[in-house]
Amino acid sequence: METEPQVVVPIEIREMTRVETEKGNIHVIHEITIGDLLVSMSLVALLIFQVLSRVIRR
Repeated sequence: METEPQVVVPIEIREMTRVETEKGNIHVIHEITIGDLLVSMSLVALLIFQVLSRVIRR
């Protein structure tokens, strides 16, 4: 007797915001990746560097 393979899906608990609209419910998952974090930190560093360089020139 052959048995079929069992599919096991890991359950991840994520922070989610539920928005109810007339057409249905919208589920927004809040997550940030390391790439998102690196890009945002690089942009902030560039902005700070630009501001400091203009202040130092004066």
